[in-house]
Amino acid sequence: MKWSIGTKIGAGYALALMILVILGAVSYRNTTGLIEAGQMSAHTYQVLENQTKVLASLMDAETGQRGYVITGEDRYLEPYQSGTLAVNQAIQNLRKLTIDNPNQQQRIDALAAPIATKFAELKETIDLRKNKGFDAALQVVRTDKGKNAMDDIRKIIGAMDNEERMLLAQRDNRVKASSDMTIDVIVDGIALAMAVLTLFGLWIVRTITGQLRASINQLSTSSAEIMATTTQVAAGAAETAAAVSETTVTVEEVKQTAQLSSQKARSVSDTAQKASQISQSGRKSVEEVMQGMQRIQEQMESIGESIVRLSEQSQSIGEIIATVNDLAEQSNLLAVNAAIEANKAGEQGKGFAVVAQEVKSLAEQSKQATSQVRTILGDIQRATSAAVLATEQGNKAVQAGVKQTTETGESIRLLADSIVEAAQAATQIAASSQQQMVGMDQVGLAMESIKQASVQNVSGTKQAEVAAQGLHELGLKLSDMIGGKPA
Repeated sequence: MKWSIGTKIGAGYALALMILVILGAVSYRNTTGLIEAGQMSAHTYQVLENQTKVLASLMDAETGQRGYVITGEDRYLEPYQSGTLAVNQAIQNLRKLTIDNPNQQQRIDALAAPIATKFAELKETIDLRKNKGFDAALQVVRTDKGKNAMDDIRKIIGAMDNEERMLLAQRDNRVKASSDMTIDVIVDGIALAMAVLTLFGLWIVRTITGQLRASINQLSTSSAEIMATTTQVAAGAAETAAAVSETTVTVEEVKQTAQLSSQKARSVSDTAQKASQISQSGRKSVEEVMQGMQRIQEQMESIGESIVRLSEQSQSIGEIIATVNDLAEQSNLLAVNAAIEANKAGEQGKGFAVVAQEVKSLAEQSKQATSQVRTILGDIQRATSAAVLATEQGNKAVQAGVKQTTETGESIRLLADSIVEAAQAATQIAASSQQQMVGMDQVGLAMESIKQASVQNVSGTKQAEVAAQGLHELGLKLSDMIGGKPA
């Protein structure tokens, strides 16, 4: 699974948080155990203190008893009295402190008998000293009853002391182990966390830098290719615009020539109508007919020359249209190449792909307009050929009329027929010239559209070139940011 940059950074933070949580949990657990072990050690010290207090209090009571037995003075009984109270209080404390230890509870129960014996012996000697004197009390002391009771007490308290000290040693070991483990966890955990986070951070930085560097290299390469392509397209578009401008000028000149031809054709039509009226009158002299026929012949020759020039101009228009068609084909091919390069560029070439599509659309419009002009020009050429043929026929008719001007009315009738035919041909020439004018207007409009498309093409390629330059500069900036150089 391919991780995004944000996912990788988030994973790094999650890893650091997880390590901190683990360290915190382990440290809390060990600290809690350390605190519990410390409390148990303090509890053991309290038990040992009360055990010592039992012996010390008994010894204080025994000291008070001896002082009183020896001196007989009541002031020596004060340690005995305070010791008695202290022993009872210490025994109660021991019962509470060792309530969770059955062995110690049994030993405390076992202490009751010798302590009672010892206090009974102390009280007995004190009473005897008070009532019967020193010798009576001394005899009781010499029975060793009190000494034996103290030995039993010391033995039991010694056993209790040994067990408590054994527990204390165990708890001290537990405290030491818990503290050592806590220190090890903290020290080793922090070192491990630093190592893991350092390695993970280096991996993230290296991965992100590698991805950015690869993207920047691809962006730089694509922008360089787009810049080269747009430069070529801009040059081709500029050439196309120049050629279209020249073609527009030529079309305008052809249009003016066509207008002149149309005017002449209308003049020929008017002349033919007049000649028809003259032939219908038939009453004029042969000389007038000869003169009229001579004028007709000259006009027919002029028409023939004009039509020939028109045919030549039509041929020139056909060559220009072929040139325009070639330019449209080149623009279309260039647009296809540009679209392919934009597709290779991927997301960065979408804007240029739109420009390439627009260039292709304009090239298609140019081809369609050129095709329409070629069709119209074909009609004009066919009409011109028909006019040339009609003109030749008119010339032949005029020549025949000149030869037969001396003949009879039959010759005049034939001349009238020929003039009627010439009038019809002139009408056809005028109609063809009118069609040629319409066609030239359409050619002019088509060339204007091509010119506008070429201007848009040049503007679009310049915009694409500026965009490609911007992409290239962006790639350089990104490369500088990550400290690398584009390939």
